[in-house]
Amino acid sequence: MLGLKLNRIVIDAGHGGKDVGTIGATGLYEKDVVLDLALRLGAMLEKKLGAEVVFTRSDDTFIQLEDRPEIANQAHADLFISVHANASTVESVAGVETYFLSMQASNRSAEELAARENSTAERSIADLPEMVKKIAMNDKQKESQELASQVHASIVAGVHANSKARNRGVRRAPFIVLIGARMPAVLVEVGFLSNPAEEAKMRTPAHRQKVAESIFTGVRKY
Repeated sequence: MLGLKLNRIVIDAGHGGKDVGTIGATGLYEKDVVLDLALRLGAMLEKKLGAEVVFTRSDDTFIQLEDRPEIANQAHADLFISVHANASTVESVAGVETYFLSMQASNRSAEELAARENSTAERSIADLPEMVKKIAMNDKQKESQELASQVHASIVAGVHANSKARNRGVRRAPFIVLIGARMPAVLVEVGFLSNPAEEAKMRTPAHRQKVAESIFTGVRKY
């Protein structure tokens, strides 16, 4: 992306409204964490990169999954970034994962996560041959993978460098929220709310700011 100016970036805070997303060990809602992160990231992109930022939601509103990439297309965005927080049935699981769109999930865990994130969609991928076609025709996969790699490396370096949290890698999965986006698009799982230590960190404005700054650094490097 060398030398190309990012004029417009769409930031998607996952979940919202009736869809609270993951609920942390002590009751922290994913929808609240990711909205705060999205707003912090947007402010930085506007101030430091001079980009115009469009939010799929800037308050506690429910937006259909299928409508989110369409908002980015209508805005003629240069990038689409969807921000989420993760969960696991194993309390000790921690760390960051960054995804780009693919019909083939990287592994079982990526497949299960996509199924969970896709569960609020009006229809499933299997019901939508046009969705499968859109994935197959996605010519932004390479750029999306590059964006995911830069963002992921920045979060690991900026947030998890001195912690035991695992670098869980850049992964592929069929997320409905990324399908049909006509620009490089990624989904970031910033940490596990099911892990008490990570949830406690995510309650603090300082940690959220650090995560937002790390995502910003990845975008700027891209």
